[in-house]
Amino acid sequence: MDASTFKMLEGLLIIGGVVALAVWQFGSLRRDREERDRRRAEEQKKSDNQKQD
Repeated sequence: MDASTFKMLEGLLIIGGVVALAVWQFGSLRRDREERDRRRAEEQKKSDNQKQD
């Protein structure tokens, strides 16, 4: 294996790692946003029920 092939493989591994990290982070952000929205909806529901009482 010559040096240019090794450099190309190294570059592909780095790019693949960056893409994998980005996908993981965006998935984490989505889960966090859904959890936040769910909590806000529950709090809103509780406050609406307390106002009716």
